[in-house]
Amino acid sequence: MNQPYIGYRGAVKPEWIDVNGHMNATHFGLVIYEAHAAHSEWLGFNEEYVERARCGKAVLESHMRYEREAGLGDQLEVRCWLLAVDNKRLHFFHELYNCSRQCRSATSEQVDIHIDLQARRSADMPESLQRFLRKQVRENLAQPLPLNIGSQLRPPRNTWLDGE
Repeated sequence: MNQPYIGYRGAVKPEWIDVNGHMNATHFGLVIYEAHAAHSEWLGFNEEYVERARCGKAVLESHMRYEREAGLGDQLEVRCWLLAVDNKRLHFFHELYNCSRQCRSATSEQVDIHIDLQARRSADMPESLQRFLRKQVRENLAQPLPLNIGSQLRPPRNTWLDGE
């Protein structure tokens, strides 16, 4: 694959618009989650795998950035990258791109962990799955990568405390 996996394509729906007249942040998250689920299934974390292996994965850490608004009817797509993998963890990056406005509206970066659903604990992925995922990482890293991978929160400083 010489381009990112496209996990979602669709238009902003009327029920997603909030009192500010743009797509509500909740729906940014839901659209990206839908894309992440589709990407995960494509990577092999599907219902058949869960039933056969009695394993799945769960989110350990997630970071969402909102960059530009999306309006009613705007056409959106979510581009998905798997950027790193070890025996238990997977690092994903998702870009919500507004095709109508030709800009990135949001990003979501997360680390998932493979879990044994019977023991309810983290567990190594099967070697065959690890090999496949490493191949996907190599292909993704060979592509032009989006900006802000690995970014951190930038909270405001309480400069007003200095005057007290």
